Amino acid sequence: MGFLPGRNRAFFLATLFIFFSQHLLANESEWSLEKEEDGISILSRAVSHSDFREFQAQMTIDGKIDTVLAIFQDPKSFTRWVHQCSSAEIIQQNSFLDVFVYQVSDMPILVSDRDVVIRDVYSYSKDYKEWTIEVTAVEGMVPETGNVRVTDSHGTYQLKQINDEQVSILWTQHADPAGTLPSWLVNSLIVDLPFETLKSLRELTTEEQYQTSKIGYDQNGVPSHWAVQNF
Repeated sequence: MGFLPGRNRAFFLATLFIFFSQHLLANESEWSLEKEEDGISILSRAVSHSDFREFQAQMTIDGKIDTVLAIFQDPKSFTRWVHQCSSAEIIQQNSFLDVFVYQVSDMPILVSDRDVVIRDVYSYSKDYKEWTIEVTAVEGMVPETGNVRVTDSHGTYQLKQINDEQVSILWTQHADPAGTLPSWLVNSLIVDLPFETLKSLRELTTEEQYQTSKIGYDQNGVPSHWAVQNF
């Protein structure tokens, strides 16, 4: 290739950059179906910045959004539905919509347990029928123990009241489990975590303590407390 004049060279480089950027984005948008069973779908895809795959889990449950949110805000329930969670507690609550949770995961034999501090940030639509919960690992806040601390994890739960009696749940998550676990092993287990978690979450939504809990709002219509809290 001959030498390109400055303007042409800049145009060529810009075109090349756009091509490769679009190529990477296209690769990250290609979800592969991993499992579809019992009303739960699990998909995964490779991401350009990590050796660990990202997953997306979907299901629809019978119930109300308040019921699902009550479970999310009850950390003592986590050991009953979050796969491999052995303990969880709220360590800081800035508001009803901004909560920090410390969570420990019990890993299989020969693998060190993991712990993580997760910040849960809630947002919602004007009619309160759609909620998003961003869950992001943060550093510090809890002294490190003998567990392996996870600091690179981000996900979202998207909840939608699709009719009076049903809620759709779309959970997307990417995490680096830290430590020395090989990526091929982690990726081979990527289905179990979301599948078992959503399956157990659905079971909890049938319990009266969560079904009868109702969110309360302040004078500006901002969710601020539990008007009825039975958990």
